[in-house]
Amino acid sequence: MSDPEQDNRAPAKVVKSITVQCPQALAFRVWITDIDLWWPKSHVLSGDSDTEIRLDACVGGRFYERTSSGEEKTWGEILVWEPPHRISFTWYLGTDARTPTVVDVRFHAEDANRTRVDLEHRGPELIGELWSSRAARFVAGWDAVLGSYAAFVG
Repeated sequence: MSDPEQDNRAPAKVVKSITVQCPQALAFRVWITDIDLWWPKSHVLSGDSDTEIRLDACVGGRFYERTSSGEEKTWGEILVWEPPHRISFTWYLGTDARTPTVVDVRFHAEDANRTRVDLEHRGPELIGELWSSRAARFVAGWDAVLGSYAAFVG
């Protein structure tokens, strides 16, 4: 029998995995360079359906959106850049630059034409109780984002 209080607690981290039918290098490239083509426009800060999503391809680079009017909203900063294996970044959506969470995305070649993408979003140790009120939104958000990515990659 499960404990109802335990069931209502936020997970310590959000962990998601999907498998895409493409080589590892392509899976990584699509995540980085084609992100504007597959990222759901319903998951942007501005609400602007013409917003462009961008990732700077280097440690210290930004993860951000640029609205159709040219306004930029930073989503996070690149912490780890290891093509075609891994990217890690701070994540301000649902928090802010003073209290970021961290997202780690790893690309594992299962064979020559299949790649497992593992995403881990952590934050309780970084933002404390705020995590509890945001975790369900993070879970649903990453489901939508990974679903859109998988559909785009094919």
